[in-house]
Amino acid sequence: MFLNWTKRPNRLIKSLVLLFMIALAGCGVFPDQSDDLSLLYLGWDENNEVQLFSFSSSKSQKLTDFDSGVHDFALSPDGRNLILTTLNDNGDSDLWLMRKDGSQQELIFSCPQAECANFTWVPDSRRLLFERRELDSGGISGTPFLWWLDTQTSTALPLQEDNEQHGANGRVSPDGQWISYISPEDEGLVIYNLETGASQFVINEIGADVTWNPDSTQLIVPQLDLIILHGEEGEDHQTHNHDYQTAIHLLRIDVDTGEQEIISGDLRVEDSVPAWSPDGEWIAFGRRAVGAGAPRQLWIVHPDGSGARALTDDSAINHGPPVWTADGRSLIFQQIPQGDLGSKPSIWQIDIETGEKQELVSSGMLPA
Repeated sequence: MFLNWTKRPNRLIKSLVLLFMIALAGCGVFPDQSDDLSLLYLGWDENNEVQLFSFSSSKSQKLTDFDSGVHDFALSPDGRNLILTTLNDNGDSDLWLMRKDGSQQELIFSCPQAECANFTWVPDSRRLLFERRELDSGGISGTPFLWWLDTQTSTALPLQEDNEQHGANGRVSPDGQWISYISPEDEGLVIYNLETGASQFVINEIGADVTWNPDSTQLIVPQLDLIILHGEEGEDHQTHNHDYQTAIHLLRIDVDTGEQEIISGDLRVEDSVPAWSPDGEWIAFGRRAVGAGAPRQLWIVHPDGSGARALTDDSAINHGPPVWTADGRSLIFQQIPQGDLGSKPSIWQIDIETGEKQELVSSGMLPA
């Protein structure tokens, strides 16, 4: 049974409008009146510790100075606050709340003997979901559970009352009525309506993250798919040899009807890290050939599977998860040379119409 905070008094989930300028998982980019980008990212300080930085007016500024560095962060949908996680002296996770400019840092919750990260905010910008992984005596993290956190009261509760069902990659729909998460035991994706209790289960062995469309009616999730390889061209279909290969394709799911459709076609590819554009017209994602060891390139496709095209084609560069700008005209992403273990990623912007690329940060990762 779910602990449903959306049904408690004074919750304004239904009255909130989707804020297109911010993605729920902490992924958002904010152009100001001069069209200059403002973003957040993780980078390295003078001691090589990972800290949170901001980028605006072509300049970077360090926002945190934690001894053990910052391990994860997410920006609230209203753009005012950040949640981030650090490790304390005991190796446990501490969750901090702060303003977007780095001010008013406040320790609001600790996870003793556990790692807590992978945040997703509810549209009210007060509550969020996070993963909690218990640590064993050797400091090794286990399978995650999903927890709610109220940032105003510092109260945390498990997603399910018995706290026995594991969950990973929890995501809240833009209207706040749905949650989706991976169930490791069942090897599938659970889609649950917090208002009605309606639910769906979709087999998913990958356990990959999903992306919701702006009106909360559909989502995209990477899914294992079987590709049939036929014999020589011209041979009879009934008698020629067949072989099989596993691909990863993007699956579109309608949360009301349960209708499912593969939008990657029957290509021998691995598609991943999807991101829905603010206007709902495009899905940005990463693609590479199956079994080729090739780096991931950035692509876009319409939600019905039409109009797929590559934005990058550089066999020497591996491209990270894409993040849409608020106007839907470009993507922000990290990239790193393929096979260069000593390199640190850099952060770039690409125009989806012209393909023009621009480096924003020479050393940084996880742009938001």
